[in-house]
This record gives sequence, structure tokens and C-alpha cells, in this order.
Amino acid sequence: MAAVSVETVIYDLLPRFFMDYRWFLVVLLTLAVWGVWGVVTRLAAASMGWRDTTAVAALGHMAIAVTYIVLSRATITPQGSAWFLALLAGGLGFLGALFFYIALELNPSSIVVVATSLYPLVTLTLSMLFLGETLNIRQAAGVACAVIALILISSR
Repeated sequence: MAAVSVETVIYDLLPRFFMDYRWFLVVLLTLAVWGVWGVVTRLAAASMGWRDTTAVAALGHMAIAVTYIVLSRATITPQGSAWFLALLAGGLGFLGALFFYIALELNPSSIVVVATSLYPLVTLTLSMLFLGETLNIRQAAGVACAVIALILISSR
């Protein structure tokens, strides 16, 4: 069986005209999947509670992860510090999902999903502090708008 990659599937599906915009298609697919995920998670958590929702969601995550590993033939044997960083990233992602499920039990999904979608502000801050990345004025204005949006959406 030949290795399958998301890139290969997307490249094969899109006409040449759209090749420069394939990243945007992937972003739209991500938005759609995560948008549905937020609603489905809220429905599950409302019925099952955050503990059981987290456990069952982890099973769903593992099923997709194992399928991806098998189909893509990814290398999962330890290969230096980058491998451990990737493992840490997976653990942090699950921990974030756990906190997300708890938050959904405490607040409406319309607030929780928007508030947690601002996590790139943490990434941005850490990247500036530890990786030396910078923002231009337009990007800084975007960050300010995101913070204002959070305040407006989460106020009652």
C-alpha cells in the first residue's frame, strides 16, 4: 500500500488554477471541522459531563491518530529532542482539550469557543519572548482587535 498524505490528496483534487490558494482550502476545512467539533463537544458535555466527554473524545482522537499513523507510515520511534517536543505538543493539546471540556460545562459554547480560539495570543507572546519574533503595526492592531472581541463577546 502506498503512503497517503493530506497534501497529496489536496494537490490531486485541486485544479492548477487553485494551487496558490490550497492553503486557504485547508484553513476552511479546519474551520469547518473545529466549528462542528465545538458544538458536538458542547452537546456531549451537557449530557455526559466533562470527565466522560474527555475520555470518550480521547478514544475518538486515538482512532483517528492510529489511522493516520498507519496510512501515512509516519515514524514514531524516538529520534532526538524534536521527537520529545512533538510528544509534549500532543500532551499539551490533550490537556488544553481537557480544560476546554471543563469550560464548556461552565459556560455556553458561544463564549467558550471564541475565548479559547484566542490561544494564538499565548503562542505569539511566547514566540516573541523566546524565539525573537516580532510584530508589525498592522499585526499588533489585529491582536488588539482580538482582545477587544474577547471582551465584547464574553461580557454579559
